[in-house]
Amino acid sequence: MPSSPSQQTIHEGAICPACTEPLEDAVTASCGHAFCQPCLPLSSQMGAHHSSRVLLCPLCQQKEQPESLLVPLPLGPLGETYCEEHGEKIYFFCENDAEFLCVFCREGSAHQAHTVGLLEEAIQPYRDRLRSRLEALNMERDEIENIKCREDQKLQVLLTQIESKKHQVEVTFERLQQELKEKQRLLLSQLRDLEQQIWKERNDYNAKVSEEIARLGAQVTELEEKCQQPASELLKDVRFNQSRCETKTFVSPEAISPDLVNKIRDLHKKILPLPEMMRKFSENLVLHLETDSGGVTLDPQTASRSLVISEDRKSVRYTRQKQNLPDSPLRFERLPVVLGSRGFSSGRHSWQVEVQLGDGGGCTVGVAQETVKRKGDRGLSADEGIWAVILSHQQCWASTSPGTDLLLDEIPRHVCVTLDYEAGRVTLQNTETGAPIFTFTTSFSGKVFPYFAVWKKGSSLTLKVSDRWYRGESSALGSSSAPGQPRDLGRLIVPK
Repeated sequence: MPSSPSQQTIHEGAICPACTEPLEDAVTASCGHAFCQPCLPLSSQMGAHHSSRVLLCPLCQQKEQPESLLVPLPLGPLGETYCEEHGEKIYFFCENDAEFLCVFCREGSAHQAHTVGLLEEAIQPYRDRLRSRLEALNMERDEIENIKCREDQKLQVLLTQIESKKHQVEVTFERLQQELKEKQRLLLSQLRDLEQQIWKERNDYNAKVSEEIARLGAQVTELEEKCQQPASELLKDVRFNQSRCETKTFVSPEAISPDLVNKIRDLHKKILPLPEMMRKFSENLVLHLETDSGGVTLDPQTASRSLVISEDRKSVRYTRQKQNLPDSPLRFERLPVVLGSRGFSSGRHSWQVEVQLGDGGGCTVGVAQETVKRKGDRGLSADEGIWAVILSHQQCWASTSPGTDLLLDEIPRHVCVTLDYEAGRVTLQNTETGAPIFTFTTSFSGKVFPYFAVWKKGSSLTLKVSDRWYRGESSALGSSSAPGQPRDLGRLIVPK
C-alpha cells in the first residue's frame, strides 16, 4: 500500500472495491465505504418482509438498515476528495506525515504508530488558528481604516486651513496694493495741486513783470525822442523833463509765494524717504518669508554640568549642584553654556528666547561657531567665535572685541535672534517692544550654532515659537497695528 495516497475526486474515476469497476449508482455506507448499489449483498438474517432486510458492507461486513444507514452518493459536488488507490472517501489525517487517509490507508501498517485523527478533528486547530488570524487581520484592517480616516480628517483640516491662508494672503496683498495705490493717488493729487499753483503764480509773476517792462519801454522811447529835440525846445520845460528822467526803483514781485514754498518743502519731506522706506519694507518682507523659525532645541551633549535641560529640550536652568554627566569633547566646561541642536551653514534663521534672571544672575543669547573652544579658560567675544549679548541686572553688553556696553531702557524678557548667514549678520531684538538690542556684522565660515548661557540660581532660558514681525516701516504704509504688537496674520493649526 502506498504510504501517501493522492487526493482524487469522484469524477476522476473512483472504483467500487466490490466489483473493481467505476462506481455506478454509488452509495455510501455509514462505515464510510462507497460501492455500487447492486454490489451490496443482503445479510443471511434478512426476513421475508422488505422492511426487515439488512445490508452487509462487502469490506467490513458491518450490518446496516438501508432506510437509515445507506446514503446515496452522487458523483458531485466537485472538490470532494477520494483515495486514489482505494477509491475511498478521505476521512482521516496523519499528523506525522501530513497525509490524508481513507479507511484502508488508516488500517495499513504505514500509519499504525502515527497520530491519526478524523479529518474534521485534525483540521479544527488549523481552522481555529486561521479564524484567530482572520480576526486579528480584520482588527488590524479596521484599525488601519480608522487611522486612515483620522489622518484623512487631519489632512482635510490642513487643506482647509491652507485654502484659508491662500485667501488670507490674497486679501492681505490686495489690501496692501489698495493702500499703496491710495497713497499714490493722494501724493499725485497733491503734486498736481502744487503744479497748478506754481503755474498760476508763474503767470501772475510774468504778467506783472511784463507790465513793468512795457512801462519802462514806453519811458525809454519818450526819453529817446526828447533827446533828439533842439535845445530851445528841450529847455522850455526843464523841470518837467527832469522829473521824467528820474529813475524809479522797481520792486520785483516774488515768483513763488512763501506759502507755496512751504507746501513744496513739506511734500518733498514726505516723498524723499519713500524709496528707502519701500526698500526696507521689501527687504523685511523677504526676510520674514525666507526665515526658518522652527526646529531649534537644546543639545544636552553640549550642556555644562551646571545646567539642567528639560525633557522637551526647550528650557535650561542653572543649578549649583553639578550634574553627573558623561564626559564628552562636545560638552562645555567652566562656563554654564549649552548650544542649540541645529547648526546652520546657509540661509536665514530665527528663534525666540524667554529670559528669566535670578538675583545676581544673567543669561547670554546669540550664536557661536562649531569650532568654539569648549574646555579650559576662554574668552567670550567675537574673536573667540561667539556673537552674543550678555544680559544681567548689573550690566548688559555685546561680545564685540572689545565689548560694547548696551544702554537698554529695560532688560528684555523675550529676545528674538535672527541669523542671516550669507549677509554675515546676527540681529537681536526685544520682541515685546520691537526695539533693536544689537546687530553683529561679520563673515561666517563653517557651521554656526545657537548659543545660550545661564548663571546663578533662579536664572533660566526657554525657547519659544518664533513669530517674526517687523515694525517702524509698516506704520508708514498705513498699518493699524498697535506699537509693540505683532500683526495678526493667523496661524496654521496642525490637528492632533
